Amino acid sequence: MRLTVSKIAVAAVMAGILSGPAAAQVAEKREFAVVGTWGMLDHWKSRESKFWNETLPKASGGNLSANAKPLTELGMDGHKVMRDLKSGAFDFAHGVFLYVSADSPVIEGTDLPGMIPDVKLARKAMEAYKGHLNREFEEKFDSKILMLYAWDEINMFCKLPEGTPNEIELSALKGLKVRSYGSSISEFITYTLDATPVPVAFGEVLPSLQKGTIDCGVTGVLSGYSGKWWQVATHLLRTSLGYTASFLAVNNKTWNSLKPETRAFLEAEISKLENEMWAATERNDTLGLHCNTGTGSCPTEPGKMKLVSLSAGAKAQLKASVNDNVVQKWADRCKKRSADCVANWNATIGKLLGYEAR
Repeated sequence: MRLTVSKIAVAAVMAGILSGPAAAQVAEKREFAVVGTWGMLDHWKSRESKFWNETLPKASGGNLSANAKPLTELGMDGHKVMRDLKSGAFDFAHGVFLYVSADSPVIEGTDLPGMIPDVKLARKAMEAYKGHLNREFEEKFDSKILMLYAWDEINMFCKLPEGTPNEIELSALKGLKVRSYGSSISEFITYTLDATPVPVAFGEVLPSLQKGTIDCGVTGVLSGYSGKWWQVATHLLRTSLGYTASFLAVNNKTWNSLKPETRAFLEAEISKLENEMWAATERNDTLGLHCNTGTGSCPTEPGKMKLVSLSAGAKAQLKASVNDNVVQKWADRCKKRSADCVANWNATIGKLLGYEAR
């Protein structure tokens, strides 16, 4: 009996040790209103939803919980998510920088298309520019950025002729109708691809491809697979247009109402989520490639798209056009918003990636 009692006592002490830190850090009980990203895509299904509905309540000893829903369930398209956050409709919001950049070209500067060749550079670029992003979020949306993350590598899902070779020139895309979702991507399509930008929401791309309203959809390689674009598109063009820079932000009124220890606890937990996001993005690059083309391992039904890449000459032409057109046209918009915008960008993202805004 003494042994049994001793075991119970030890177990109780250990339980107190394991649960004590979280309970000590979160002495207030709160439920947050949270809007996430697209309900059918991997970041929401595997990480955003899990964090708010499972991880955070458990880690806080049940003191912190959330009513978290993806924007697709709420009937939103992502463009006004930060305006809703500012109004107090939500406490926390996940979003995409290009979707909210209509309110500020400074924000747009974090994700100009055709510049970032790999996920590690994407993270470095976003971190380098974070201070300027936070300043804009404070001024425009009365909010604070808590986390930066990205989606899988942006590629083009196209309906191309059957005899299209494995390597193509940019001229093969001339005149095509290509899905756009922001100023800089529209300029990339117009000036770099010599194609026609067509604004289409993510959920409307598949029917638009079916109807011939567009010839190509632009999105992350796994996101496009999850959206079933491979059912209509015939070719996956590895254009490496970037990584769709994203964020988690909090309304300042909500943030300032929390106790300091609660804020510290949230920052620590969100930091773990941020690392999970970046690791997943890197994995999803490979998974998306396998699943769209039917090569390699895919846990669900694979597509049969043909993988196409740009020739060496086309890649060089693309980079030059991005610097001379996309970057410069963005710089013209940004200097009207902020006198030091161009200098700040050149000292951070431009310096890291080898581009110069003038």
